[in-house]
Amino acid sequence: MRKINKLLFLVLGLMILPGTMLYAASSQSEVSVYVNNVVQKQSGILSEGEAFIPAEQLSENLYGLLSVEESGNTVRIYKPNVNTTLLDDKGGIFGKVKSPARITFSTLVQVDNLKTEISDIKITITDPADKTEVIDTQQINNKEENFWFKSVEFTYNFNTKGSYAILVYFKDINSGKWFPVSEIRIFGI
Repeated sequence: MRKINKLLFLVLGLMILPGTMLYAASSQSEVSVYVNNVVQKQSGILSEGEAFIPAEQLSENLYGLLSVEESGNTVRIYKPNVNTTLLDDKGGIFGKVKSPARITFSTLVQVDNLKTEISDIKITITDPADKTEVIDTQQINNKEENFWFKSVEFTYNFNTKGSYAILVYFKDINSGKWFPVSEIRIFGI
């Protein structure tokens, strides 16, 4: 009789356990994350009314640098203020071109509030068909939290109408990874 009671208790316990686990898991749910009305690759978690999203995704969306300490216990996101201006070969500011056109320009980048060290800067252009070219890449020897950078002159064929993205990347000195920190668009009309 005692064995039957133990067996019955064990069976009832095993039957209750999955229900308890389902109840505990039900307080968390996966949610879609949209930034500027674009669904992100990684979903977030909604738990007890609070949303949690991956730090890598947050860093990318905010145009910031991500640093994960070796211990894995600390994640830091650095969000510098990076302003980008496009200068044509005569020194004028521009943001639209009549397509098709061949334009020589440089990129002027103003940085402040940089609270981490970077080793390099890279500037790219991506056409409406998603083809990317590097405009300039250079080492940064300046270790100040504010500086100006002007790229080399770059000649580019704007062959189609549409939006051309100019992205500025910083290479984090600790991780050695590139992070986008600024974006500006040229519109081919």
